[in-house]
Amino acid sequence: MLAGFVLIGCATTEPATSYYLLNGSRSANIRRHPSGATTVFVRRVDVPAYLTRPGLVTMNGGVRVTYAATSLWAEPLDQGMARAVAEALSENSRIRAFAFSPAGPPPDHNYEVSIRLERFEGSDTGQVLLRARWSVSTSDSSASITSGTTEIRRGGWKPGAYSELVRILGGEVAQMSHQIARAIP
Repeated sequence: MLAGFVLIGCATTEPATSYYLLNGSRSANIRRHPSGATTVFVRRVDVPAYLTRPGLVTMNGGVRVTYAATSLWAEPLDQGMARAVAEALSENSRIRAFAFSPAGPPPDHNYEVSIRLERFEGSDTGQVLLRARWSVSTSDSSASITSGTTEIRRGGWKPGAYSELVRILGGEVAQMSHQIARAIP
């Protein structure tokens, strides 16, 4: 009888862990940029403490944070968001963008983009929210030459469908990136 319980215990499995990358780019094609393209460096994104954990976030009742146990970001969100924004900015034929990387210093660039993420999650009501403040400065000055706030709220997410949540969040990042691209001189 004891052997039966052991076998049953071994037969139960935990759900497989899924790892997600945030993609701000909708195009799989690498765009060629003219030699005179504006170069932009996307700094490491400032992320609130509740978003620094690897689990995707759902807000319940607007106040309770739930982290997905088996649906995780494949890279730290502060780096992944910078990469996704740089990819989306580079879709613009006049902009060649680079993202923060802890591996080395940024390449030569004309402008810097700073982003302070405030909200980035799904809710138990099926809403998906991105709220961020961003600014653009020249590479030789930290003074902002333009700034903005982006708040995008989309419905239609089924709580627990994390691959869909990541897809919607990626679309929101792309939309924010297009707003930033329009602000870059």
